[in-house]
Amino acid sequence: MVYRGFVVWAIGIVVVLGAFLAFVAAGWPGTENCCIYDPTTTNPCKDRKLDKNNACYCEAFKAAEAKSGAPGVRQPVNTWFNLYSILTSLLVAVFVYLDRANGNATSPIRSDSWLPDVYIFAVLFLGLGSMWFHGSLKAWGGTMDILSMFVYAAFIVFYTIHRLWNAEWFFWVFYPITVLAFTIVGSLWQWEYNSLVLILILVAAYLTFEVIVWVRTGTVMQGKPLTVGLWIAAVACIIAATIFWTLSQTGGPLCDPNSAFQPHGLLWHPLAGAMAVLLYFYWREDEQSA
Repeated sequence: MVYRGFVVWAIGIVVVLGAFLAFVAAGWPGTENCCIYDPTTTNPCKDRKLDKNNACYCEAFKAAEAKSGAPGVRQPVNTWFNLYSILTSLLVAVFVYLDRANGNATSPIRSDSWLPDVYIFAVLFLGLGSMWFHGSLKAWGGTMDILSMFVYAAFIVFYTIHRLWNAEWFFWVFYPITVLAFTIVGSLWQWEYNSLVLILILVAAYLTFEVIVWVRTGTVMQGKPLTVGLWIAAVACIIAATIFWTLSQTGGPLCDPNSAFQPHGLLWHPLAGAMAVLLYFYWREDEQSA
């Protein structure tokens, strides 16, 4: 029980990263992602509303390899820097272990329940799932990418609901249903901003429930500087990450397709991971002092 977080972490790496490396070595089957095409020219995705500012997030790639499914990684920087999530999820796993070993079960995120273990995987998958898109530039690789985002974003929504309403069954029923539903919609909804809109829906839901938590616990009004500071730092990380994501889009001021400096992979991805870790520590501090 005490070491379960490490087991989840290790199995997650073996399954997700192991399968990814197998495809890197053997090649990537399936239809290429529409982002590899110029939306202004004739292409198989002409009937879709492609994002003219996307183009697979700036980093240069060989379109022929993406189409053929040859072995290898299409965008090395945007792919390999997602390995940051092995470290961020390990940090969470270490503190989950310490809480369990020391009997600090003062809240669900510190307890022996499976909620902390799910969060360890969500933080890990947030990075490793993104690797499938940048590594393959296949349509189904994009589905893995959005799946990883929904696994994480839906967790923070339903864990916050759990902090308000201590009914764990609600989490286990509606969390996976939400992840599945959003992933299906995100894959089938052919629009350039579909994933962004769906993520914003989950973020809005999270913020709504978070404010309700503040009102109930008096987190802000009663003055808990460390608790509030951790939350503000998490928000600052994701705001900075979003700024770099925007500025590094193809054609943006920070986009140089042939440069080793790719802000999408070097800044957007790790800053999102930092946000995930800071939210975890916010939950530990807030629940402990509520």
